[in-house]
Amino acid sequence: MKKQIKRRFLAVILAAGILLAAAPVTAEEPAAPAIEDVQTLDSSYTLALAAINSEDYETAKEYLDICFVYCNPQNNPQLYADLLLKRACINVIEEKNTMALLNLEAALRLQPELAEAFLVRTQVYTSTGEFDKAVENLEKYIELTKNENMYETVAQLYEAAGNLPAAQEAYDKYATGAGKENPEAGFQAGLYRMDGGKWQEAVEAFEAYKDDETYGAGAQYNIGVSKMNLQDQAGAIEAFNACEEKGGTFSGLYLNRGICYLLSANWEKAAEDFNRSIEMDQFKEDAWYNLGICYLQMEKYAESVTAFDTLIKAVEGMDDITLNDGVYYYRAMSNAALGNLEEAVKDLTTCIDHGYELAQTYYQRAQVYAAMGDAEKQKSDLENSLKNTK
Repeated sequence: MKKQIKRRFLAVILAAGILLAAAPVTAEEPAAPAIEDVQTLDSSYTLALAAINSEDYETAKEYLDICFVYCNPQNNPQLYADLLLKRACINVIEEKNTMALLNLEAALRLQPELAEAFLVRTQVYTSTGEFDKAVENLEKYIELTKNENMYETVAQLYEAAGNLPAAQEAYDKYATGAGKENPEAGFQAGLYRMDGGKWQEAVEAFEAYKDDETYGAGAQYNIGVSKMNLQDQAGAIEAFNACEEKGGTFSGLYLNRGICYLLSANWEKAAEDFNRSIEMDQFKEDAWYNLGICYLQMEKYAESVTAFDTLIKAVEGMDDITLNDGVYYYRAMSNAALGNLEEAVKDLTTCIDHGYELAQTYYQRAQVYAAMGDAEKQKSDLENSLKNTK
């Protein structure tokens, strides 16, 4: 989640007080005890709020217990429900979620439209990972309060549950309602579209912010990423250039633009960007791989071998990175061009052992064997190439 329902909601609910009034006195009931009861209740309630404001929750609970003695739920259901709500908030702070839910249920029996109770329930279910229940209670809170700002939190809950379409729908409600004047809201709506793979919709969302002083660079970067996924390499390059001109320093900028140049067969520009990515220590492994391919295409075979050697050495002993077998294949092509035939055979054999592009790899190894004058191995590899041709 990008944001969470924080304890600040609880603090606001805890600190809110209710104006107390003396209960009506009947002819059969002596006036003095009723006034004393109200005074005791008023004093205890005031002291409970003071303890809450100072975050002295143990003392607050003591005064709330006194309030429960002197508050009649039939005569004053609003106050009694408020007491239950405050006790539930303290339960949540103490991580006593079961007790909190029991107190909230009791409060809602007295005041079925007590909006804050649904908000505290949301807090409880969020902390226990029950996001469906959290959403259900938060939407009830929104219904009662008309507070459309909370759709932002609904979206975050759906996102935490892995339901990106629902998250996007909720965030759209926020962006077109309470967040319509907030550029961050529209920008975030674009991010949800990216998360959902709706690349064209994402482009359209970010277009509105590409000239924004705060969000312009980020909007251009995200337009570039989205256009990459739409296979619009020229449009992506244009957006990445605009991002750079606006001072964007996003870690994937040079790697992604380099890939666009690579796919556009602009090897020099691609190599330049991959080198910048490496210099900035950003996505170095990916940059070395693509740089090796660029140098191969530019017929800078020694530089290509160096790039692949550097990559292989860099990931040695790294458990979280598995090398693409293309590293060995393309290094073999560069070594073959340099006349390093034994090295080329070794790498191509590694690719074959790993099942990498067998038809093509057998064919290339056959060419290397031919250059080495080994007609028998050449013949065998050509036969295997044909067997693996789809």
